[in-house]
Amino acid sequence: MPCCSNPKLKLVEELGHVEGVDWDLVQCVSCGAHLLRQWSVYAPTKTFYDRLTQEEVTGFCQSQGRERKQLLKDWYNER
Repeated sequence: MPCCSNPKLKLVEELGHVEGVDWDLVQCVSCGAHLLRQWSVYAPTKTFYDRLTQEEVTGFCQSQGRERKQLLKDWYNER
């Protein structure tokens, strides 16, 4: 887990489905870090987490529709 040794995650917002992946914004209640959770029905036993900057959290929370889909596609393609 990319945040702390005792992570306890809560869902902040479901961000949608893009590039065959479901995306969720979660926050660790233990340390306060925001994470991007990614999982797919094609690999149901694998869930990935990436720590986000406050700027990235704000961008995802303020986006909607096509803009959000583009942010998620860009995130996917950069990794």
